[in-house]
Amino acid sequence: MTKLNTLSKLVLVFGLATATLGAGSVMAKADGHKQGHSQARFLLSERGVEKLSLTDEQQTKLKAIFSAQKTQMKALRSDDKEARKAMREAHKAKMDALLSAATFDENAAKELLNERHEKGEQFGLIKLKTQHQVMQVLNAEQKEKFAKMQKRMNKKHRKQKS
Repeated sequence: MTKLNTLSKLVLVFGLATATLGAGSVMAKADGHKQGHSQARFLLSERGVEKLSLTDEQQTKLKAIFSAQKTQMKALRSDDKEARKAMREAHKAKMDALLSAATFDENAAKELLNERHEKGEQFGLIKLKTQHQVMQVLNAEQKEKFAKMQKRMNKKHRKQKS
């Protein structure tokens, strides 16, 4: 095997490892634990109700929407620590087998990456469905106010991260 061939495989392996780790962090963010949680907390708070002039009916609908989201996220996340641990170990074993094989199996690598990405995609889909349902509950004026508030909160959040 030439040095160039070995080097290119090494770069590919490190790229896959990085992508796999990145997928894990995307999954952590996509589960709505931090992002969607603040939106729900604000909309269900007295301050959110007051700022957006939410009716009792709207508040009830929003509570139901966020409760359903929480249930879906919990089901997808799985409370069984042993099952999650077993899944992580199985993924690690597959990754180790891929990296220690004599030849690189690109299809197996893609499959491993897709497994991780798929779960993050499911969390993201639940979050987007919830946001869509929330927007259907708000009237035009409330949507406009809420969009402005979100812009300010996002700007403030980005500033805190820097």
